[in-house]
Amino acid sequence: MNQTPEYPRTPEGMKAWMESLGSREIEALTTTMASGLSTPDAGPSALGRREAHANEIELPEPPEQPVLLTVHLSLDDTDPQVWRRLTIAGDLDLDDVHHVLQAAMGWTDSHLHRFHLGDAWSGPHFLTGDDLDEGEDGTAETEARLDQILRTAGDELGYTYDFGDGWNHTLRLESLAPFAALEPTEPTEPTEPTEPTEPTDGTASRVRCLDGAGACPPEDVGGIPGYEEMAGWVRHGYDAAHAPEGQDAAGLAELRTWLPPGWHPDEFSVGQVNDELARWTSGGAAVSLALLPEELQVFVAGVSRPSRFDVDAWLAHPDWRHPVMLDRDTARAVTRPVRVVRDLVGDGIDLTSAGYLPPRAVEQIFTALDLKADWIGKGNREDLTPPVAELREAVRSLGLIRKVKGRLVPTALGRKLADDPERLLAQVAQRLPLEKDAFGRLTSLVLLLAVGGGVPFGGGGWHGRQREQRDALLDVVCRVLADAGWRTESGPLRRHDVMRATRETCHLLDLMLHGADSPTVPATLARLILSNAA
Repeated sequence: MNQTPEYPRTPEGMKAWMESLGSREIEALTTTMASGLSTPDAGPSALGRREAHANEIELPEPPEQPVLLTVHLSLDDTDPQVWRRLTIAGDLDLDDVHHVLQAAMGWTDSHLHRFHLGDAWSGPHFLTGDDLDEGEDGTAETEARLDQILRTAGDELGYTYDFGDGWNHTLRLESLAPFAALEPTEPTEPTEPTEPTEPTDGTASRVRCLDGAGACPPEDVGGIPGYEEMAGWVRHGYDAAHAPEGQDAAGLAELRTWLPPGWHPDEFSVGQVNDELARWTSGGAAVSLALLPEELQVFVAGVSRPSRFDVDAWLAHPDWRHPVMLDRDTARAVTRPVRVVRDLVGDGIDLTSAGYLPPRAVEQIFTALDLKADWIGKGNREDLTPPVAELREAVRSLGLIRKVKGRLVPTALGRKLADDPERLLAQVAQRLPLEKDAFGRLTSLVLLLAVGGGVPFGGGGWHGRQREQRDALLDVVCRVLADAGWRTESGPLRRHDVMRATRETCHLLDLMLHGADSPTVPATLARLILSNAA
């Protein structure tokens, strides 16, 4: 009868014992340990792993040549099945693939996720940034390329999104082919025109949706059971007899507002999915982001989908990569409101006993800037004419005038820039946004980002003109802020909250842009302000 060897029980004893072993004994011990950790064969596509507790996944070398994978993405346990067929460049790492899947399905990236081999919780999985922050050991998403995992038709990769609702997806490789679009090609002689095929620009073609079915479920509806109840209710025209269990009339009304606008479980559009994927693959966004003030960069990083698509679209605007320039005539035109107040002050002007501009001065500003189109009254009392009062305060905030013993007088800077519109414009850009509180400043920066990215400002309309454009701008800024987690003490952000938070900056911009004669000036001015704020 063989006696089981007694192993050391203390760290010191273990160290001494290990040092006493010869090379053959160490080799035999390693073999024994490896056999004890072996797992049943999971099929030809299973990837090996090292020590189970470390969750490190053995990955093969990437293919020598770029490959394009055609994959079938399905949302598990849906009937009828919600699915997408995608082509994805094999060299994308799993962190990039996560964003691709979010865009392709229509999720908002508001919850945690996990890529896994086999079961999401008991099998090997790749680590997200959150996992690494928690101190977990293993193979990070950023260390694993898709073409290292899906290599043979039929290979599968699991993807779970939102650990509460538990949206489990299966990514199955259908085929792969050399990806010539990623390689530069020599120009060839023109040939006869052919039917359009997949794009070959090397960017948009890296990720594309070919087909699919079913709308993405709404977020936070309780997983598959909640989705099935919601889908049945919508399919029956919101009939209360088919409503989700336990909902009264008030609850159903709230559910209607929770659903994405126009959502129907059976609707799907390849074009819309590819629009979202094109936004994700836009190469200019990262370059433009680096030009922004640091506080705005931090904010953008926290914006979730779908609003992140709006932000990326703004950043992808090609004019971000052009030098910000306004010629002297345009600089003179847009600084006119500031110069009107500065010139009126001259070497100094007495204020009334209540601290207001005298009526004659108010009327001069009101008439010179044609404010009667946007404000009622005679325009000769500053306390009854907020556009004039706000402009005077803005010019003071710009460092061009100041109040001294009941008088308004020019500052040294105000005197110096009086006849130099280009340097005056630079001073204005450096001082904007005017808001001093954190929320007001951030909201104004987001609004400027939207305008710099091509969203119409509603030129000349902060007091009434082109109201639809103004409201559309406020609404998109409100949505972006809300998706980044901002809300009021009483509830969700509203358009009015954004308008009130940005009032000082937008009133000044409104007056400045009233004199602009080109539709490109608002965006250029917004980019100029942001580049100076950086």
